[in-house]
Amino acid sequence: MSNKRRPILYKGELYSKSVTKRSSGGGKPLPATFDEAKEKIIGDIDAATGILRQMPNNSKLPNEVVLCMRMHPDFSAKSYYPDSIFDGTTERFGLQEIGSRVWRAADYAEKGGNDPLSQGKLFFVRGTENSLVRFKAQLNKPELSLTKSFTEDVRKLVSVDLLSENEQIVGIPDDWESGRLEAVLHPFDIDQEAALNQFFNLVSIAGVDLDQVRYKQYEEGITFISLIGNRDVLSILAGYNPLRTLHPLNIRDFSKINRGSIQTGAPRPPEFTIKPTVTVGVIDGGYTAGNPALDPYVEYEEWVTGAPADAYCDHGTQVTSAVLYGALNRFRNSDQLPEPSVSVKNFRVLSVDTSDPDLYEVIDAIEGIVPANNHIKVYNLSLGPNGQILDDHICRFTFACDMLIQKHDILFCTAVGNDGDIDGYNRIQAPSDMVNGLAIGAYSKVDSNIFRAPYSCIGPGREGNKLKPDLSAFGGCSQTPIHLMNHVGGSRIMNAGTSFSSPIASATTGQLVGYSDDAINILIARALVIHGVSETGTGHNYEIGHGVLPDDIQQFATCPDKSYTLIYNGEIEPGKFIELPIPWSEDITTGNINFRWTAAVLTNVDPQSPDDYSTSSIVTSFYPNTSKYIFKRAGKTTQVDIAAEPNRVAQLEADGWVREAQFPVSESGQTPYQAENELRADYKWDSLESRRKNKRADNIRNPMFHLHALERGRRYNSAKIKYALVLTVISPKSSVDLYSKIRAKYSALVPVNLEIVARASASASV
Repeated sequence: MSNKRRPILYKGELYSKSVTKRSSGGGKPLPATFDEAKEKIIGDIDAATGILRQMPNNSKLPNEVVLCMRMHPDFSAKSYYPDSIFDGTTERFGLQEIGSRVWRAADYAEKGGNDPLSQGKLFFVRGTENSLVRFKAQLNKPELSLTKSFTEDVRKLVSVDLLSENEQIVGIPDDWESGRLEAVLHPFDIDQEAALNQFFNLVSIAGVDLDQVRYKQYEEGITFISLIGNRDVLSILAGYNPLRTLHPLNIRDFSKINRGSIQTGAPRPPEFTIKPTVTVGVIDGGYTAGNPALDPYVEYEEWVTGAPADAYCDHGTQVTSAVLYGALNRFRNSDQLPEPSVSVKNFRVLSVDTSDPDLYEVIDAIEGIVPANNHIKVYNLSLGPNGQILDDHICRFTFACDMLIQKHDILFCTAVGNDGDIDGYNRIQAPSDMVNGLAIGAYSKVDSNIFRAPYSCIGPGREGNKLKPDLSAFGGCSQTPIHLMNHVGGSRIMNAGTSFSSPIASATTGQLVGYSDDAINILIARALVIHGVSETGTGHNYEIGHGVLPDDIQQFATCPDKSYTLIYNGEIEPGKFIELPIPWSEDITTGNINFRWTAAVLTNVDPQSPDDYSTSSIVTSFYPNTSKYIFKRAGKTTQVDIAAEPNRVAQLEADGWVREAQFPVSESGQTPYQAENELRADYKWDSLESRRKNKRADNIRNPMFHLHALERGRRYNSAKIKYALVLTVISPKSSVDLYSKIRAKYSALVPVNLEIVARASASASV
């Protein structure tokens, strides 16, 4: 049998079917009696009301207040949402939930918690003084006159209080004196306009120049504000009731970027025949024309006022070179470059006026660029705020990008940042923490040994996609820099950075989408890239990600000998299950079989709830043997293959054993009685998962997946949740041609053929 790789297959969803499952599991014991909880909560409300009444008028709004309701750590899951306390379709007390976040061990210990590792959910609750009076009146009623749902919801609460100053003002070091800050205000109803005006008046007292303040109020309710302030601003905003969070905001300082060293000599420009129809968007500092290897393949637009800055344009030109040609290290000066497989549309979003940068103008530009260029499906972002991400805060840059992906069916490939060698500050930087995009780190190579480039930031990501970076591409280092085109012909730039690894991944992703004849959409491409880089890996790590980008794009679109790769793509209603059969040949009876799959969802995002930022996900349950069930008797369990062992089944049932579950034994996915914190630790709410299982061939019978579509939160509901799942099955020791067997048995499956005529390799060979 040939060792030649063969095309991957798609349309696996044609064999899917819906599944109905019974719910399992029981309720948890509540942590307090109603009388105990009532006494505690009434005391908390009185204390918080007393503090609010003593506040100066400029520290609170005239009509509305925001309180914190902290849930017991065991009751963080969506199923424990305290519906009966908050306003829904009918008026209750006038209390409205306006977001959430995590509250952690230190807080819990102070409030009498016993588990120092626990973390609970904190709900932000908006109301009026009259709302609190009505809520207290309800609490004071006899328990027997109240609904069970209300008394149980109250018993889940640990406390009702105000957000502390340390919870509001985050990420600001002790030696910080002044700089740009990002404030986030709660959404309001009666006082919405008053909140913004009051905030401006307050910070002006602290000396803030209001002409330099930028803000954005989204339909989703939350308000982002960018301002330049000092420690007086921190003092005056500490305890300000409408403030959700305040943290530093700085752009990655391109003026200090190593612009690279110029080396005389470069490979010869390609012979121009046609500009590729597949376009990758580069949103960056600009572009300097003049290099005949670049200019024929680049379109340029300016989206900000102010003159271009040389350093920013150099950066944008080098990023453009990386998209078109990848690393030039493998090319001699006498070589002629192949024509690139993609073209570039370069959008300038920085100028000489960005010396004290206002990222909000950059984000405003991006929010205009994407809807105005609906032919571009993949964008590269090698810029963003400086500093590591914060778990309790969503940066506007991240939220804006996630929303653009969700609304416009595009993909951002984003550099993770270059502070990876700064201990304590080396976590990935926004907007690479977006949950619907790809975060790209950088690797380098010395003496054929691949390693994380020391500057490349590391994971984890945030709730919703903790496994960051997604992958790494060649970015170079001081010993082995990446070679890129200079803006003038006849010379190269020697440089290093995640700014140049990200565009290599952008080009690969753009080609997968653009040359697949609509077989690969953006969501499939995201899953397929992760699946491809993990082919030879052992799992995700926070330094490299799921793996490194291969030299040849065909690795993503083909599968090795003695295997097949299949794409499933579709939509599932929230709360529903579907069954996806795993194509298999019963002719394979011996040896170990490897199952490897990557699943991705396109999720709505909730900027008001950093702990619930991704609002939907897919739980994938793997069933290698659909005849194997668990039987139970008197607290004991055993597994039985009911097809292979009918006599044993009969004997067990005669002895009083009972089949425990509706469905066979699953070897991945949610299991009964897991706590929400355990499920999150297993990436239940992540928008992407990549897993692998090895099974003996004689233990495989009609294998399948069950996909369970999950949704959480109350603000963003999806009619259906979009998913993509990429599966590879390998039978390394078998003489059976698995690929051919599957093609013959499942005739609706179609090969994916990438129609790339001219292709620039993303090779990092040095």
